[in-house]
Amino acid sequence: MKTSNPISQSQGAAQPPRPAILPEGHSGRLDPEDSAKITRRVTALTVFIALVLAAGKFVIWQRSGSVGVLSSLVHSALDCFGALSSFFAVRYAAKRPNLSYRFGTGKAESFAAVFQVCLIILAATHLLETATHSLSHNHALTGDMWTFIGLVCLMGLGLGLLIIQSRAIQSTGSLAIRGDRAHYFADFLSTSLVIIGLLAALYTPFHEADSLVAIAMALWLLWTAFKIARLAWAQLMDKELPETDRQIISDIALSDPNIIAIHNLRTRASGPHVHIQMRLDLPDDISLSDAHQRIIGLEQRLMNAFPAADILIHPHPIGCEDTHGNRRFHIDGDDCQVCHDHPQGHP
Repeated sequence: MKTSNPISQSQGAAQPPRPAILPEGHSGRLDPEDSAKITRRVTALTVFIALVLAAGKFVIWQRSGSVGVLSSLVHSALDCFGALSSFFAVRYAAKRPNLSYRFGTGKAESFAAVFQVCLIILAATHLLETATHSLSHNHALTGDMWTFIGLVCLMGLGLGLLIIQSRAIQSTGSLAIRGDRAHYFADFLSTSLVIIGLLAALYTPFHEADSLVAIAMALWLLWTAFKIARLAWAQLMDKELPETDRQIISDIALSDPNIIAIHNLRTRASGPHVHIQMRLDLPDDISLSDAHQRIIGLEQRLMNAFPAADILIHPHPIGCEDTHGNRRFHIDGDDCQVCHDHPQGHP
């Protein structure tokens, strides 16, 4: 469905979809208070595990002298700052709207993600410099069974955190936690690659493996930064919700037979919240009170599917051809006229 075309009753579903069919990992699908409880707990756990991972890798790096371990240590150290930014961001984003911020402060999560991107780029630049220097200057590596046991244990800790973060994202759609998960997924892969590189450097003639692993991880960090930046950009620039969410909204609206069409459906996400705007075409012969009841009913159905939604609906009589609002925001020439393919529309 495109914003430029009105959506007629003939295109809608007979019954409103249940909230359970909503795609997982999208904003607005959980009550804001429940979402805040989950994000607070997960970000607090993330900070704790970030400190444990950084401390553990520091000890292992001191024992081995591996540039690969150092690269993973730098990554984990920056993860601590990223985790702290998410820790504070999700708490600020969950605040209720007030007189100064009537749309809420949900975009705080996006700014935390931007901060994480900056940290990741700095880390990748440092690792590239260190690894390339290591390639041209041989360095001694040491390693024993405890080095590898320590790395494997840290991988297990990171894997447990990834599982918890994934479940939180499925429930809340939190961009801050999504950014954290990208960090720790890269951390998990980096640790596994470090183990491979360290084994190759110690027990095979391929002594450059350790440095090459560090270079690979630097490139992976840059790719991670790009993905997080793309998500943050979408929210900061008020990109529309995914098409699946928009279609669900349309189906819910058109499940009422007295709603002839919807126009100018606009949606956006802001941290844990979503904002929904639309114009409804209603029959000419219903009263203002009836139109009000139709809108109240639709708001309730939408709130059942998107408990964190802020909803603004404009009723419009089907016989009126007046244009509402600024034409600049009528995408692709949509002049907000009635739906011509509906039986009650204009010929």
